[in-house]
Amino acid sequence: MESRKLIAGIVSIAVAVSLPVTTAAVGKMLSSDMNLEDLQKFADKNTYSYRIFEYEKENAEISADSKEYELEYYRQLLKSTSESDSRYAEYMFKVSELEKDFALAEIDREYYDEGKEEADKKLLDLALKSKYYELCDLENQAEIQRANVQYMKKYAEIEAVKLEGGRTTETDCRLAKVSLEMVENDWSAAENAVSIKTREISDFLNQYDDTEKFSVECAMPQSLEYRKFDAEKLYKKFSENNFELKKQRKSMEHDEDYLGVIGKLYGKESDTYKSYSNSYEIDKLNSEAAENSYKSQIAAMVMNYEQAYEKYMISEEYMAVLTEKLGILQTAYNSGNMSELEYLKQYAELKSEMCSGENAVQEADLLYQRLCMIENGIWVD
Repeated sequence: MESRKLIAGIVSIAVAVSLPVTTAAVGKMLSSDMNLEDLQKFADKNTYSYRIFEYEKENAEISADSKEYELEYYRQLLKSTSESDSRYAEYMFKVSELEKDFALAEIDREYYDEGKEEADKKLLDLALKSKYYELCDLENQAEIQRANVQYMKKYAEIEAVKLEGGRTTETDCRLAKVSLEMVENDWSAAENAVSIKTREISDFLNQYDDTEKFSVECAMPQSLEYRKFDAEKLYKKFSENNFELKKQRKSMEHDEDYLGVIGKLYGKESDTYKSYSNSYEIDKLNSEAAENSYKSQIAAMVMNYEQAYEKYMISEEYMAVLTEKLGILQTAYNSGNMSELEYLKQYAELKSEMCSGENAVQEADLLYQRLCMIENGIWVD
């Protein structure tokens, strides 16, 4: 048993030592124009979370073996001790506690063997997708500001020419220059936000150096899959598959058994039994409250998904109209039927409107993925 504790300590130290590892220990490097799929493939086994998982899995094995060994030891002591012995009650309580500890350790071990790696990967993919969409939003904002700069630059140039010909006032000309300076500042801030978010993604992927060539190619999904989620059925599947809820129920089962041991040794009228019984009932109520909270959150998420998908469908139709309008705008400008100033103005306005359509895609897609994960027992806030 001591050797097992020693191994557990060594493993814990190894985890701590491993954390400062940087790019030098990682074989893969970020490259240019990486799309979402590229980022998710890159993340596989390349982040701290995966390396920590390896140590946690080993610790789960050690813990389960240690609890099993200790449980068997006290079972033998209890078996060889008469009920009249003063140590009998002590051993009974110890066996009951260790049965609970071992049962929970077995659930941990099974989870690390069969489910946690996949769950971690799905959570990582979702986190990356969320950051990717945030970056796409920021790039859209930068593009809108760039279009505004082009428009205001042309507008300021025209005002300057008009001032020379006496067709405008110096105040109007100055206002045009100030407006240009303001949108240039907005564009610079938007570009800076893009750089910060790009850096955040590289750091998230455990890449801190040599990221000069790293860039992200933002592209929205061409279409979104739709599913009709039933909140009650979804909660039922989540409840059956969720690791934490399984542990919680198993813990309550053993607490009930432990209460039975107290009743057997001290009687149900004893203060010891009543005190533990009250604590058990409080824990049971808290457990029920937690499950009801999950249930209500899932129902709200399903409703949000339905609303988001409906918004996405409406935006798809609107985006088609905007795209057609953009083509008409380009044709009118190329054929000389529209001034450059008017073209730049309408182009900037259209880009701003199209951005809202992409936001609808992102919201519906992220909610869909969250609901699919919840169905598999993976809770996502």
